[in-house]
Amino acid sequence: MLFDGRHHKTLIKAIAIVTIIAFAGFGVVVAVMASTGGCGAADPLTQAIGDAEQRVATAQATLSTAQAAAEASPKSASAKADLARARTDLGTAQSSLAQARLAKDTNDPAALTDAQAAARNAPGDQDVVLALVSVATAQNSPSTALPAIAAYTRVNPRDAQMYVYWGQLAEQAGQRTQAVLAYQRFLELAPDDTVAPDIRQRLSDLAKQGSASG
Repeated sequence: MLFDGRHHKTLIKAIAIVTIIAFAGFGVVVAVMASTGGCGAADPLTQAIGDAEQRVATAQATLSTAQAAAEASPKSASAKADLARARTDLGTAQSSLAQARLAKDTNDPAALTDAQAAARNAPGDQDVVLALVSVATAQNSPSTALPAIAAYTRVNPRDAQMYVYWGQLAEQAGQRTQAVLAYQRFLELAPDDTVAPDIRQRLSDLAKQGSASG
C-alpha cells in the first residue's frame, strides 16, 4: 500500500479514474453489441478483439503507404505530417486492441504487448499512455509503463498529473529515487493542486524510509 487512509484513497482514486476513462468507450460498444446481438457473435468480447485487430491491420497498411511516400519525397512536409499521423493512428488502434484483450482476459500478455507498442507509436498521446498505465496496473507490471511515461513527459513536460502516475508506478516498481523525482516535479508544476498535500506527505515518508534504510 502506497498511502494510508485518506492519502491512499486520494491517489488510488486517480488510478481508478484512468481505468474508467480507458474502458468507458469500449464498455459502451460491448453493451450495444450484447443487446443487439453483436453482428451474430456469441461473444461480444471476442468480436471486439476481432474488430480491433482489423483496425490495427488497416492502420499498419496506412502507415506502410505513408512511409513509402515519405521515403519517395523526403523533403515533403505534407508527407512527413501524413507519416506522423499514420503512426499515431496505429498507436490508437493498438491501444484499443490492448483494452479489448484486457477486458476479455485480465492476464492476457498480448494486452500489455499491444499497449506498449501503442505507446511507442503515439508517445505524446495521453489517452494511449494512460491506457498502458491501466494495463500495467491491472497486470501488476508497473515497470513496463515507466519508459512510456518518461517519453510522454518529454513531449508534454508540463502535464503535472502524469508525474503523479509516474511516481506511483515507480514506487510500485521499487524505484524510490525515480518516484521522488517524479513527485517533486509534480509539486513544481502544481504546488496548489488538491493532491499536493498528499504528495508532500508521501515525499516525507519516502525520505524517512531512505534514512532508515541508509
